[in-house]
Amino acid sequence: MQFDPENKVVKLCAEGMQLEAEGKIEEAHSLFQQAWDTAANDFEAFTAAHYLARNQKDPSAVLQWNLEALRRAGLVNDGGMKGHYPSLYLNVGKSYEALNQIKEANQHYQAAADHSEHLPLGKYGDMIKMGIRAALERTGTGSFVIGPLDNLVNKWCERKDLRPLSIVLPAYVSNLGTENDRNKLLSALSYLSAVRCLMESEQVILDELITGLAGQE
Repeated sequence: MQFDPENKVVKLCAEGMQLEAEGKIEEAHSLFQQAWDTAANDFEAFTAAHYLARNQKDPSAVLQWNLEALRRAGLVNDGGMKGHYPSLYLNVGKSYEALNQIKEANQHYQAAADHSEHLPLGKYGDMIKMGIRAALERTGTGSFVIGPLDNLVNKWCERKDLRPLSIVLPAYVSNLGTENDRNKLLSALSYLSAVRCLMESEQVILDELITGLAGQE
């Protein structure tokens, strides 16, 4: 579902964000609360709850508002909401982690990963995926290591070889182990192989990686 910039709740939240950016936290909170009080449907309530969660001092209150945003999102009958779920689950997971409830945090981080296929292509989607990956690794269940590729990336970083890094890093750092992520990584590695800009020994390792990833389909 698209945000209508003329919607009263959206306007209040946008004004609150501007105040927040200016360091006027209390004034921003007042507008977010007004947006919540004004909300006339689940989508508006979801929007207001999301911003109220950002503006709480008590970690328990942050969790409750993030859970409310997630709950309200689930009540909106619109396929366009799917793209919101990765960040919503990520926010809930962060709230649980802040309260040292690691099991619950990890469950929500995994849910974020499971919904990551609905993220849009581009910088925003990659940013959310990187956040999910870091969160899963931080809470102990993420395992995204591809040894030979990690070694290659480390070598390129050491010698500041920007060409292979620019091709591979976006898919590498946002890899959550899903089929879509594997295909994205495979495409990046295949393109790098076709460019033929690596040392011969690295090219051999790269081609073996591509064969291995392709065999997982």
